[in-house]
Amino acid sequence: MVRKKVYKKQHILTAAQDLLTEKGFSFITARNVAEHMGISTQPIYLEFKNMEELKLTLLKTTHEFLNTEFFSKKQNSNILANFGLNYIDFAQSNSKLYLSLYIDQHSYGKELQQLSFESFQKTAQENDVYAEVSKEELEKLHMNVWVIATGMASLSLSGILNLSKEQIISAFKTIK
Repeated sequence: MVRKKVYKKQHILTAAQDLLTEKGFSFITARNVAEHMGISTQPIYLEFKNMEELKLTLLKTTHEFLNTEFFSKKQNSNILANFGLNYIDFAQSNSKLYLSLYIDQHSYGKELQQLSFESFQKTAQENDVYAEVSKEELEKLHMNVWVIATGMASLSLSGILNLSKEQIISAFKTIK
């Protein structure tokens, strides 16, 4: 008897990550993931209740990767400048993934915002300057920093903006 190959969540998430990076969120369908893996859609639905669960899990695992590889790096003592520098580094080194997550239109903006805020809040609470700041104030600060970081990252990626590390740090130090 021929043994059947078993596809687990991680295999499916890896295939979905490939599609997210190469083609964007709109391309992540059960049929496309299955085709990318060379399987039927059945294993996908055995591991995930529906495509929404797969996509939300993909977002969380992708953001965990980004936190580990980019967002948690300490490039200087100012956490706002670190956020901006790390965000721009991510955009420049993984431009396809950056575009898929933050530029292409999809319906997961609120989830991305929440994941970004949770990461920002954790970093802020470890810093004496922001440890006692209320959640509401941190949310406002995060949004200000995120908008500027996204703008700088996008403009940098397109070649319109070419700031030095010192100029980026200086810009983020002015945010209150």
